[in-house]
Amino acid sequence: MKIWIPIIVLLFAVTGLCIWDTIHTERVFDYMERESNNIYISLQSSDITNENIVNKIKSLNEYWTKEMDTLCISISRKDLQPISDYLQYLYASTINESQDDAVTYSRLLSYNIEGLSESLGVNVINLL
Repeated sequence: MKIWIPIIVLLFAVTGLCIWDTIHTERVFDYMERESNNIYISLQSSDITNENIVNKIKSLNEYWTKEMDTLCISISRKDLQPISDYLQYLYASTINESQDDAVTYSRLLSYNIEGLSESLGVNVINLL
């Protein structure tokens, strides 16, 4: 009987970690999808020199940099790297004031976030 108590505690700890990780990953990718789509839409109607857009891109970059370390617990850094790359390209296009590059990289960023979110999220296809 003494052996069952540590096993049950360990089971609850692992289950809790899995649930927390799933919820956290969903929240991060929902935020990233929403913000990257907002940036893409904003870039289609406004110029890259708009301070509001530049601040959104900086904010998204800082958020992703902070959250990527936590996501690496359960997701390979290799899978997360394209999002980081496109965020850096997008940020560099604001420095270079290149509207065409900004639109292109914001769309690629949004597309990669959606794809990774679908492949890692909890849905029927992934459960099969």
